[in-house]
Amino acid sequence: MRQITTVFAYTLKEAARKKAFIVSTVIIMIMVLALCLAPRIISAVKGSGEEEQTGTENSAEQAAVSDDAAICYLVDQTGIFEKNLDTLKSVYPDRNFKTAAKEEEEGIRSDIRENENNSLISIEEKDGLPYIRVVNANFMKGISSQKISDICNKIWQKNILEESGVDGETIARSTISLPYTEEAAGDMDITGYILGLAVVFIMFFAVYYYGYGVAMSVASEKTSRVMETLVVSAKPSRILIGKCLAMGVLGLLQMVGIIAFALICYTAFVPSNFNIGGVPIDFSSITPFTLLILLVYFVLGYSLYAVMNSVCGAAVSKVEDLNSAMMPVMFISLGSFYLGYFTAIAGGGSSGLTKFAMYLPFSSPFSVPFTLLTGGMKAGDLAVSMGLLLIFILVIAAVSIRVYSASVLHYGNKLKMKELLKMR
Repeated sequence: MRQITTVFAYTLKEAARKKAFIVSTVIIMIMVLALCLAPRIISAVKGSGEEEQTGTENSAEQAAVSDDAAICYLVDQTGIFEKNLDTLKSVYPDRNFKTAAKEEEEGIRSDIRENENNSLISIEEKDGLPYIRVVNANFMKGISSQKISDICNKIWQKNILEESGVDGETIARSTISLPYTEEAAGDMDITGYILGLAVVFIMFFAVYYYGYGVAMSVASEKTSRVMETLVVSAKPSRILIGKCLAMGVLGLLQMVGIIAFALICYTAFVPSNFNIGGVPIDFSSITPFTLLILLVYFVLGYSLYAVMNSVCGAAVSKVEDLNSAMMPVMFISLGSFYLGYFTAIAGGGSSGLTKFAMYLPFSSPFSVPFTLLTGGMKAGDLAVSMGLLLIFILVIAAVSIRVYSASVLHYGNKLKMKELLKMR
């Protein structure tokens, strides 16, 4: 135990002093602060814009659209929709609607290519029904064809009813939009979904960054011959355990510090009524049990990749060879991350691929946290996933310790995987 403590203290001290650790912590905190300040800045800009508009325009001018606003041209060969231009304006009140003739359409298309915010609505009659074409500069600009289609449907229905002699009150009641709400039968909410995706990325960053730190520490100490001194005072297996523990604790301390800073920034700067897409933020998915499981999977995921990375560090004699030695572990971690990420954004915890991602030890640290935060994790799946991960870690750790012990004092050419396996 004393040997592990000595290596632990030495590695923790050296890693915490490195510029990479300090700079990465500062950059992440600045990003967190910027994200928390963004809603307040946006609200302030919107508020000042509204106050300026209210103070400088009278009520009649407020209803008008500025001359430099985007233009939406209407070419109506039926004559029905041109008479209901105000109804179309209600969909996009920030645009200037202008009627045009069919002959002007080519010129309008040229104008749209030059002024990407402008659009064209062209309506002609086909088979006794209006046919609507919406022309935008590209799919990222202009107006929504779905919105225009919906409002044109209402205008068409109103026109048919008027021609049939239906009174205005009945028409208004029959064409009114019915109120609706969307609810989910499951426990997933938008806050849990966003937090789940964030945790997937954080978990990958932590596993990759701190696992790389273990490999770098081993490789740099071999290069500087410090490893020879450590081996004299401690067994290779104790060195491996001490280094992995040190980087893991450092990672936890950094994560806890960043999360605490994020909570302070959120409380201080994010408005209480802030919402995402009209949905208020709800942290009900964050419970003591959830936090405990997230912590366990961080520790287990880090442990799995750290022991594999330590072997990569022991397999090289020069730090310059480390990246190539880590390629197999890097591919495994990237593939596992993408498996967990894509099964997460696909949604649902019952599909075969999602189950596979939760059970596979390499990908479960990335898949389980998201499923847990979105309410799709069953107790049985959690137990199986955690059990498989624990067993796999013990097996990989036993193999890694033997390989590490045999290769840590090897100098010369980088050891190949076949040679490493023979050293067991």
